Amino acid sequence: MKRKAWGAIIDFDDTLVETTIYYDKAKEQFAAKMSELGFPAGECLEVLNRFDINNVLKCGGFQKQCFPNALVETYEYYTELFNVEFCRHTRKWMEDLGWWVFEQPVELIDGARETLERLSLEIPLFLATKGDEEIQTKRLQESGLKDYFRAVYIVPDKTHQEYLGIANKNRIDPGQSWIIGNSMKGDINPGIKSGFNCIHVFHHNTWDFEEEEPEGEYFSVNSIRDVAEIIFKGL
Repeated sequence: MKRKAWGAIIDFDDTLVETTIYYDKAKEQFAAKMSELGFPAGECLEVLNRFDINNVLKCGGFQKQCFPNALVETYEYYTELFNVEFCRHTRKWMEDLGWWVFEQPVELIDGARETLERLSLEIPLFLATKGDEEIQTKRLQESGLKDYFRAVYIVPDKTHQEYLGIANKNRIDPGQSWIIGNSMKGDINPGIKSGFNCIHVFHHNTWDFEEEEPEGEYFSVNSIRDVAEIIFKGL
């Protein structure tokens, strides 16, 4: 029987490429628009966040319509709350703002390409990213990073079952292998539960939905550039 090997499963959004920055820019525009309409901007952002999280939960994962729908739902909520006339043009503006996020150019995080180049010389790499398959496939292609990975997995959400499935399909031993990402909820905790070694890569702005208390031991770095040193230290 073929012996299981080691490998590394790496996250995409906010680990290798910037993502949250575009959502934050959209939220800034949304807050300004809501303030212009006479609604409380700060409170509106909290309500938007609740709608956005609820949409993710209802969809069973990160589908592309979740954020545009949340913007519209928040606007509709405040028109009813303040008993003001609902405007179809404003609704369209909100919806377009949500889709604008997915139209932005892919920006690599500093050190991402160099780290993948170094790792891929010594260890099989696999990409695991959640979200809409069409959008994530397009962004990965535009990033120029696809060829560093043996396989790419685009899933609605990331759980320990997903990670164990990737390990089994590729005959990698979780105990010898790694999961690398910026999300405690989507990368580190399910990785720990699956028996992987985990490296949390700090990102300056992570959606609070991705935050959880850690469920075990893991490594933590401030830059993707520091990942290779940790992985190769035991060789």
